[in-house]
Amino acid sequence: MMLRFVTFVDGSNLDGVLKHLNLRVDDYGAFYRHVFEQSVHFWGRTFAEGSRWPTAQHSRIYWYVVGKMDEWDLNDPKAEARLRARFEVNPRLRDSYIEDVLHRNPDIPPERRVEEAWNACFAETREWYDIKRRALEKKKRFYHGVQSATDFVEIRQEGHWKVDLLNHTVNEKGLDTSLAVDMVALQDTYDIALLISGDADGIPGINYVKGRSKHVGVAEFRKGSPAEFPGKGSSSRLKIAADFVVQVYESELVRRNLAYRAAEPDNPSNSSDSSY
Repeated sequence: MMLRFVTFVDGSNLDGVLKHLNLRVDDYGAFYRHVFEQSVHFWGRTFAEGSRWPTAQHSRIYWYVVGKMDEWDLNDPKAEARLRARFEVNPRLRDSYIEDVLHRNPDIPPERRVEEAWNACFAETREWYDIKRRALEKKKRFYHGVQSATDFVEIRQEGHWKVDLLNHTVNEKGLDTSLAVDMVALQDTYDIALLISGDADGIPGINYVKGRSKHVGVAEFRKGSPAEFPGKGSSSRLKIAADFVVQVYESELVRRNLAYRAAEPDNPSNSSDSSY
């Protein structure tokens, strides 16, 4: 008998973890092999202590990432008019730009202040949106390269950036839902599911597949080394719902040359937007 492991990765969660640990990964094939080996170890320690267990196979990695964002043509006068209408009914935003305009030009006539404030806001908005659009394209090229170069990885561009143009923020949608749906839909393809996710919304999916005799593990990435953490590690609703927790240590990733420390993350896989 061979036990089939499948890994489900919330790309934004992994990005955030690597950024928090100040790590950069170049070879994701080797990285995921290490996580799989640790998964087999912690599964065996939980379910087969003192006895032999069947051969384990890492069947597939489903990696959920952002693939789309709200589309705006900021050269369209109608789009600008819609945004300006929102700007003028938002006193906090409007007044902050008026204050900036007055700081730069105290002599501007009162009747010109709102117009100049809007011009400043719209110019910044265009620049911010263009930066986000280019960042998303860079991410997509990066993930395409990872999938092309790494066996058993399937990149699923299910996430969507919902943008708040005037406040210059993005809100990510869709990743956790797609991951949870697929974990249930693909249950016949695996015996053990490993989640790299921090989202408690996945708990109903975990409970569902556990009710169908699947085992579920959750990866926990930690600073330091195993010797520094003799206990079980931190608790969360997601970890409590899972059958076992796989602890992956920063020091081991670095020691095995699976990751290295980066002063400033410059890889799209290792950057997370603080606005979502």
